[in-house]
Amino acid sequence: MNAYILAGGFSRRMGRDKTLLPFKGKPLIVHLYGLVSRYFPTYVVAKDGEKYLKLGIENVISDAFEKIQSPAVGIYTGLKHSPHRFNLFLSADLPLLCPAYLQFVKDYPYEDKFLGFVPTLGGKKHYTCGVYSKKLIPLLEESIKRGELSLKAFENHFYLWEENFLKRHGVSPKCCFNLNTPRDLEFLKLHEV
Repeated sequence: MNAYILAGGFSRRMGRDKTLLPFKGKPLIVHLYGLVSRYFPTYVVAKDGEKYLKLGIENVISDAFEKIQSPAVGIYTGLKHSPHRFNLFLSADLPLLCPAYLQFVKDYPYEDKFLGFVPTLGGKKHYTCGVYSKKLIPLLEESIKRGELSLKAFENHFYLWEENFLKRHGVSPKCCFNLNTPRDLEFLKLHEV
């Protein structure tokens, strides 16, 4: 299994590049890449990969659909890139991502009848913390070409990891917390360790 960090967004709600925000003494993307790389071969999927290469991140690949900004595009790009059946996809704005979740993902016995495995934490489905099958490629390609970019459209093909199940594996409800707005940044400052 490979892990792909999706860094193709424009950070409109934050008003500045979220991936470069300082976290634990380094840019958030560097922190995340370092953490995830301990568990999986890790790649950053981006529109502007040059800035990440300058930060010392070696594995950067370009979005397959350059002009479309959507996690669906990053997932499609990673699935096309990977030789593995199942792959982990993470948004680039997950400062509280926990090692327990990465270990859980690594050890989980995946079944081919599902095209994705999505965690439900804090009452939300976190599509950009999910594991997806290469069998999703043709469905994603069709959907992207039609301009339908929501991963919810494929929900009936996904298995949902429920919060209580994940908690039993030591996964914190804040593990997939997304840093989207300046208000989220204030929340993060209260929870940064």
